[in-house]
Amino acid sequence: MKGNVVLFLAVFIFSSCGPTIQVFSDHDTAIKTDDYKTYDWLDIKAIESKNNDPRYYNELTDKRIKNAVNKEMETKGFALAPVKGQLELHYHIIVEDKTSVSTEPVGFIYSPYFERKRTNLYQYREGTLIIDIMDVKTNQLVWRGWGTDVISAKTLKKPEEAINEAVNAIFKKFP
Repeated sequence: MKGNVVLFLAVFIFSSCGPTIQVFSDHDTAIKTDDYKTYDWLDIKAIESKNNDPRYYNELTDKRIKNAVNKEMETKGFALAPVKGQLELHYHIIVEDKTSVSTEPVGFIYSPYFERKRTNLYQYREGTLIIDIMDVKTNQLVWRGWGTDVISAKTLKKPEEAINEAVNAIFKKFP
């Protein structure tokens, strides 16, 4: 029970600070994304076969991520190929347990022998979604975008909304 209270407090503190998603990208500057018009997805079985956590790698998450990415790719002028596209997309999900340490600037613990500032530890989960776009002919990475955020209670209650927001933020970095 105590662990759940600490987790709840951490989620509350981190989620009340507003949007915290951090987004990054990297791409091969020698490759022009304008040269590509079609894409398809790496088979879900290939993604799942990498001994990933089934709590995050499942059919529901796969469908949500692909729907969100398909919308973004369409707005960028790409078409989902019925068989084999020029680009192949896949994703990675990383979830890590984290600890945050904060020291109260004013609050002190008094004792007969000394005074010291109070330090609090908050445990939380941080999730990262990585989207890779590969050239099918050369099997080389063309672009990688990723976003990292605290997994809040809202994220757990509305995963589709959280995935859509993350994918949208990640694709703002697409060249």
